[in-house]
Amino acid sequence: MNKVKRRVIYVDAGQNENKEFQIALYDPEINLTSIIKLINIDNNNIAEQYAVVNAITYIKSKELQKTVILSDNESVAKNPNILKICDEYNIKITWIPREINVVADKVAKLQPTKKDDTFYTIDFIYDLIFPDIKYEKNVKITPEPKQQNINTKKEEK
Repeated sequence: MNKVKRRVIYVDAGQNENKEFQIALYDPEINLTSIIKLINIDNNNIAEQYAVVNAITYIKSKELQKTVILSDNESVAKNPNILKICDEYNIKITWIPREINVVADKVAKLQPTKKDDTFYTIDFIYDLIFPDIKYEKNVKITPEPKQQNINTKKEEK
């Protein structure tokens, strides 16, 4: 019998030297770190929630089984919406003391790891809902201009 080993993913959020929030993911199984800069986020709890959403997306994309997300933010680890999403995807989330989350904390303060290092909420939501559909991210879609005849003259009576 081939037993699936539990996979642990550490997450954290922090501010870089420019006071911008970043989120970190650390997968010790393969020594992977991921750092993403958040745009227009000025609240640590929100940033921590994005870190968990990033982990869920990562777990789904890698089709990992028996996965536990570890976060040092207790309110996020107990957030009913986060718990509901985790439950939906059979992922556990657990609060750990900050001193145990040292690696993810340090990673969250490093330079982003990807060339496209900015967090785009819609991309994460799309990946979460439609994991099997691939699309080109961050493409600006502009509708074709509609041609209309607009009468700018005042009608005479």
